[in-house]
Amino acid sequence: MIEKHDRVRQPDPQSHKYPPRPDDGLPLLGSMLAFAGNQLVYPVEVTRKYGDIVDMNLAGWRTWLVSDMDALEQILVRDHGKFIKAPLIWRQITAVFGKGLLSSDGKLWQHQRRLAAPHFTPKRVQDYDSLIVSLAQKAVDRWPEQQTFDIHPDMMNLMLRIVMGTVFDADAESEVEIMERALNLLLEEMSYRFRRPLLIPDWVPLASNRRYLKAIGEIDGVVDRLIQERHKNGTEGRTDYLSALMASVDENGQKMPDRQIRDEAVTVLLAGHETTALTMTWAFYLLGQHPKIQCKVIAEIDAVLEGRDAGSADMPDLPFTQAVILESMRLYPAGWMFGREAIEDCEINGYHCPKGTQILIAPWVLHRDARHFDNPEEFRPERWLDGLAQRLPRYAFLPFGGGPRTCIGNSLALLETTLSLATILQRGTIEWQGEKPVQPYPSATLIPQGGVHVTFTRHTRKDRRAEEPSAVSAHAKTTSRAYPAQQSRH
Repeated sequence: MIEKHDRVRQPDPQSHKYPPRPDDGLPLLGSMLAFAGNQLVYPVEVTRKYGDIVDMNLAGWRTWLVSDMDALEQILVRDHGKFIKAPLIWRQITAVFGKGLLSSDGKLWQHQRRLAAPHFTPKRVQDYDSLIVSLAQKAVDRWPEQQTFDIHPDMMNLMLRIVMGTVFDADAESEVEIMERALNLLLEEMSYRFRRPLLIPDWVPLASNRRYLKAIGEIDGVVDRLIQERHKNGTEGRTDYLSALMASVDENGQKMPDRQIRDEAVTVLLAGHETTALTMTWAFYLLGQHPKIQCKVIAEIDAVLEGRDAGSADMPDLPFTQAVILESMRLYPAGWMFGREAIEDCEINGYHCPKGTQILIAPWVLHRDARHFDNPEEFRPERWLDGLAQRLPRYAFLPFGGGPRTCIGNSLALLETTLSLATILQRGTIEWQGEKPVQPYPSATLIPQGGVHVTFTRHTRKDRRAEEPSAVSAHAKTTSRAYPAQQSRH
């Protein structure tokens, strides 16, 4: 039987105005088959055809796809208390995140956000720069010379090691290997669940459910061992996120339960490594197809670093390198879609929004809007160098979400990706080896289907100086530094 959300109310056209609804609906399923059949193309098409707020029936769930700037401001900021994280999305993976920061709401979310915020400020994350660069160097040193390989698993491994080191102060090879194996399996199962229109409880003895729970168990085992180690040896003098969670007390002087610590730790682990790994993977895919742009990035890196290691202090002097990261997140946002649910009746842009309405917000759609981005399908990092960030409507670019629930790790993510990209391209060039374009696969995140196969060619700064146009070196020293200081406004 098709599950039907018990809070959905049927429209009363006599008393309320509702957004336009696509005419592709089927009995019971509504637009679910059309939407599930192509989750990237369909939202773009219906937005262009029906407008910036589209009303859909997804197998009994009243769902609005929202791309209107004022409506997004209302949902994410002005009236954010009237909306919670959408259960249509999260119901499939409750065992993974539990009541962590990413999935919680209300007072619990506010408490956990206040606790976590000091550990992810731009100033605080600067302390991680040497670890990021060191791990990126070790990663690129292992790459084969002039052999084709899939760069996505390497980026997943690199970003996992960075998270394990920066957030958990853990780098034991055995723990990393367990985490990597379990996370790969978990992400595969989560991908399947996000494509599944019906909710099948975890206790149903399906092979996929057993794999899913096994992966969660292995991840929990590592996190529990780290927690018990802190219980045994104490957290005094330690500055990692896990130790801060364990040392914290609430307004009543009570310590955080181990289960809540686990939920917060796993949330940061999952959210903090896959999204940055995907940004890096897509950036290399794009640079591998655009050698002239890659040449400009390398010229900037060489001009700024002059052979030394990158650091957080170099971020303002690497605007084009950061522009590549921003443009990669625009074209291939890891968080390609996120959601909210209305917890009370309200009005949005003159439309009646009943309690229980699911709100879908798709950066994939927003980032391809020609009203905000010239030639939106083109890879043009230079678009970010002339003040575009200041001119854009606030919610036209949402790689980290928006409003009070903006990704808390956005400063760390920009530091990780920029310094990792600079460190890798300081040592050589990437060339994409695919025969046809890589297709993005819309799961919980935007995955490169089939991987991104590249070759890596090592060479020295002297080699590169002989190749690059003279204008490129000048460009690297004179480009605008507009965007990094503006990131907090998202």
